[in-house]
Amino acid sequence: MPQVAQKHESTRRHNKGEERFPLATAAVGRSPPSLFLLARSPLIAMEEACTLVRRLEQKYLDDDDAIVEDLLLTSFTGCSPCKMASQRALELLVLNNMNIQSIGDSSKLANLAAHVLEADLGWNQIHLWSDVSTILNNLPHLRVLNIGHNPLSETIDVELPEVPHLQTLILNGTNLRPSTLKDFLSKTPNLSELHLSDNQFTTDENDDQENEPISSFVRTVHLNRCGFEDWKSVAKLLKRFPMITSVFLCENPIRAIDQGASTDGMTSLKSLNLAKTELNDWSSLDNLNKLPSLTELRMPNIPLLESYNEEERRHLTIGRMQQLRVLNGSKISPEQREQSERFFIRYYKDLEDKPPQYKLLVERHGQLEQLINIDLSPKIFAVVKVLCEEANYETQMRVNLNKNIGDFMRFMEKRSGIKYARMRMFLMTSDGMIEECLLHNMPLHSLRVEDGDVFSIQSKLIISRNRRRPLERSQ
Repeated sequence: MPQVAQKHESTRRHNKGEERFPLATAAVGRSPPSLFLLARSPLIAMEEACTLVRRLEQKYLDDDDAIVEDLLLTSFTGCSPCKMASQRALELLVLNNMNIQSIGDSSKLANLAAHVLEADLGWNQIHLWSDVSTILNNLPHLRVLNIGHNPLSETIDVELPEVPHLQTLILNGTNLRPSTLKDFLSKTPNLSELHLSDNQFTTDENDDQENEPISSFVRTVHLNRCGFEDWKSVAKLLKRFPMITSVFLCENPIRAIDQGASTDGMTSLKSLNLAKTELNDWSSLDNLNKLPSLTELRMPNIPLLESYNEEERRHLTIGRMQQLRVLNGSKISPEQREQSERFFIRYYKDLEDKPPQYKLLVERHGQLEQLINIDLSPKIFAVVKVLCEEANYETQMRVNLNKNIGDFMRFMEKRSGIKYARMRMFLMTSDGMIEECLLHNMPLHSLRVEDGDVFSIQSKLIISRNRRRPLERSQ
């Protein structure tokens, strides 16, 4: 094939690839999707270490069918990421898990990624802070950065540039010291969300500023799977984020929230996620109730609530948490709160050990009588009498009312001597009502059978169709 034709064919295949492999990415003038919600994309499995710039060129610029076949990105306007990169307009950069070890030509990075707003560089081999500095210098509009699960050095040994537009920073699995975090975050004056999951926080003996804020701007912190076992360690770390409003602590083996430690330095905390922790006593919730601003709580799958049904879990939690407005993602209406508080009073009324909220709720709603438990579900069994005058049969039996009427009639076939096809059955109730059982597929409880009712079995009358001819008169 001539060279010009080859180039044309390659371009045509490349453009088709843009349409075949759509993935949410950002176009110029549009807000890109949230970076940390994107799954790690298995784009190019290469074992040897490579530079960030080379991986960027391979993924977004190289005209290779094997690479185009694996692309998961497209823009909302029909413009492919490859074309956006070549036009210097790429806004979403996803190069995670690609064995990137260094940056490469920084001038190329500046040209290709000058407009990037979100960069996912997680699960690589970046370890030098000088490389992080190069990334921050050459991506001036960066709003979201993921460099989690990279073997970053414990100490920042270069002067990092200020990143005024960065709003979300993901440092999962980096195990950075609090002092290192403080140095890094001092360059991010508008950072509002910080991801620190999968880190092990140990005491930093060289940290002579352990009581000083790590960041006075961060409002949301993710601390999932960090191995926290006691609330004191959590409170000590969160104190260093004085403007914190939302905290995620999922899958930490925290067993209890100690009295006094819960409110220390967390007066602005509004939302708390304790899913899959090891909380196992109600006193932890009593201590959380002391947080003056806490209005949203998530705590599914914890040992404390395993022995309660869904209704008890919700009512007893809402009854204890006076300021709560959202529980496990569901809003609490004023009617639901009143219902829960009344349930709370009745639940603890006859118990000796009453929680501190009980007295307050009694003052609000008064002493409440226990509700009568009325079971409106159909009866399962009934003791009835069965009569068949034709066979001189009479007995009393216990019948399962979930059985079909037809099944019961077949059961009585041998006992009454009347075949099912010729059988009629009537229900006679204690109040004198008589009803024929015509709907054989319906369950017996649909007849509202009560103890003492009578089933009467009869044969159907057979009327012969052969009529006798009248006798002819003799002449």
